[in-house]
Amino acid sequence: MTSELGAYVIAAGGTGGHIIPGIALANEVRAQKPTAEIVFVGTEQGLEQKIVPAAGYPLELVDASGFVGKSMGKQFESLARLPKGFFEARAMLKKHRARAVVGVGGYVTVPVLMAARSLGIPTLIHESNAQPGVANRFLNRFATRTAVGLAAANAHLRRAGVVTGTPVRREFFEIAPFDPNATTRRLLVFGGSQGSRVINRAMARAAVLLEKSGLEVVHQTGEKDLTGTRQRYTRVPANWKIEPFLPKLWEQMAAADLVLSRAGAMTVSELAAAGRPSILVPFGAATAGHQLENARALYRAGASIVIDENKLEAESLAGTIAEVMKDRGRLAAMAQKAKSLARPNAAADLARLLFEAEATR
Repeated sequence: MTSELGAYVIAAGGTGGHIIPGIALANEVRAQKPTAEIVFVGTEQGLEQKIVPAAGYPLELVDASGFVGKSMGKQFESLARLPKGFFEARAMLKKHRARAVVGVGGYVTVPVLMAARSLGIPTLIHESNAQPGVANRFLNRFATRTAVGLAAANAHLRRAGVVTGTPVRREFFEIAPFDPNATTRRLLVFGGSQGSRVINRAMARAAVLLEKSGLEVVHQTGEKDLTGTRQRYTRVPANWKIEPFLPKLWEQMAAADLVLSRAGAMTVSELAAAGRPSILVPFGAATAGHQLENARALYRAGASIVIDENKLEAESLAGTIAEVMKDRGRLAAMAQKAKSLARPNAAADLARLLFEAEATR
């Protein structure tokens, strides 16, 4: 049953990097308006069917599929499905009497926000990457309000957005500041929720070179590459743990002195919130090179070292890790620079923009 005023609708799909900021926004809206109805919209293909219900929110599904980076046949198929997704979204928005619609990322945002526009419903889009995707560059033309996670994104948008940062779980902000006087040598390795085969392979080979360094390592491989990664390790050094998934990533980040990871928008936002130094290996095939732009934002601030994945070799990786780990002062300075980029009020600022958009109706 819908509330008297109707629902706030959040379109988010595909990866955790799209869905988790949407949930953070939903939690903030619920905190400010406890009786407000909130509905998520996604597709059958993404992680939203697991993450959204687990967070306690209803999920509607519409027909949509990816376009960028696909074969010509898949692109035609995606375009052919757009009208169906559009009319499904219109029906869903009418059913819930949507009061405002938010697009937080994923191809599902296009039919949903286009449907909202056709119905005169105010819209807000949030772009978390430094290099906006095709969908948000298109939606930015008519969205009521636009928010961006990184200021660099505005150089690629027709209408500049408000720099809010990207909402991350509060647990990352609660991590204790980096201790420059600690004697720990802990490395956290992960490639996002799905894992990174490139990082997994390089780290497995680097293990032999680092096993006498005294490092403590937690390596998240991703579920699909766990077996393959274990096989690539000729032996696992003492104090090294290989895990398929870390459900409470903030706990491992709190213990880490250095993080080796991809450079997705959620990851760089979590690193900033936690105030942790990093070595970033941007995913080369990321749409429009957005991971490279995300990594550069931290690099320019002095918070990170960036390695091209095509140049990621075991020897150079092991050397970089060992060199940085030896310089506690450098680690502390990088941590401080990372923390300076944190946006602890991102969810509240996004909620404010949503309410401002709603008020224009």
